Amino acid sequence: MAKILIITARFLEHASGGAEKLAYDYASILSESNEVTVCTSTAKDYVSWKNELPKGETKENSICILRFPTKQTRNINKMNHLLNHCLKKGESVSEKEQYEFLKEQGPYCPDLVEYVTKEQKNFDLAILIGYLYYPVVASIPNLKIPFVIVPTFHDEPPFRLPMYRKTYANRFFYSFNAPEEMEVYETYTKQKVKSYFLIGTYINDHLVPINPNHPNSFGNSNSNQLITVGRIEPAKGYPELFHYFQSWKTYSHRTDVTIKSLGSVASMEVPIDPLIHFTGFVSEEEKISEIQKSFFLLNPSAFESFSISIMEAWIQEKTVLVNAKSSVMRGHCLRSQGGLFYSDSLSFQRTLDFLLENREIANQLGRNGREYVLANFSKEVIRKKLNQMVSTLLD
Repeated sequence: MAKILIITARFLEHASGGAEKLAYDYASILSESNEVTVCTSTAKDYVSWKNELPKGETKENSICILRFPTKQTRNINKMNHLLNHCLKKGESVSEKEQYEFLKEQGPYCPDLVEYVTKEQKNFDLAILIGYLYYPVVASIPNLKIPFVIVPTFHDEPPFRLPMYRKTYANRFFYSFNAPEEMEVYETYTKQKVKSYFLIGTYINDHLVPINPNHPNSFGNSNSNQLITVGRIEPAKGYPELFHYFQSWKTYSHRTDVTIKSLGSVASMEVPIDPLIHFTGFVSEEEKISEIQKSFFLLNPSAFESFSISIMEAWIQEKTVLVNAKSSVMRGHCLRSQGGLFYSDSLSFQRTLDFLLENREIANQLGRNGREYVLANFSKEVIRKKLNQMVSTLLD
């Protein structure tokens, strides 16, 4: 039994996706046969980093959680100003300037870093999740015990800061969610990773027997509802997606195809369109039900290191249509033969028309996707990979 320390910006049991789901999944699996402690912030919301959860130690499902308060909330405008300033200065940007950005990026928890520095001797290894945030970046230089970084890299502006290239060296162990994520890292750091794992996280199998006589059955291929899952914001590509859909609607003259977007809206105005519906946050059960009732899932994000949502669609035998600018999602689609991708308005319109006109092909793509998820991202597969990772780090 190993004593494992997990360091992550947020730790939430019911996270719907992203690094938060991955962190909870890893802690839960590893706690089955190890002693797991999670160091994290008291924040629930990554936009503000407001202290909402009790600080100190709690126990959840055999996981010891240590929460540390954030010393400041995040000012998005100030953070973006600092980032633009740092990027404009390029290689001449000072460490002090980059550190100011890192603090604003947050969650700024210096007590967490101090704890890790002083108490690491009580652990056998550490797992650091999320390359972008203060707790991970500030902890890495102080670590003396074996550790692995689960970076969830994106091809995004902050990654170009010299600070990240210096912090993430090729001598470290990494765990990538997809081969394309590793390619992003190697392209921008101009260095090959020597030691790495390819793991990802697991998807629960919610598939239920098909009842073709039920009007809401997910086996009903006549559904014209398209679905998106996740936070609705500009950085996730939603303005572009809605524009492409409305252009398609104008040219096709169809009014029988709708988009239902599941998730909270942030930092953008949504279109007022009778064919585009917004539900706000929904429960896990509602999400699965809506996926089952839909024809296929759209993911417009250009910045993904894994994409839980396309895996959740595939496990329901639904095909997906994703943004080709996301090399990770494009790679998943090619390896699985489970979905298509678009790169501009015209390709969006053509692929949407193709799927609507070729239901049997779309259904086969969905079945391919399910086989891909079960082969690579079942709980049993992820458990085996995580245990191998721990054994390697302890050798």
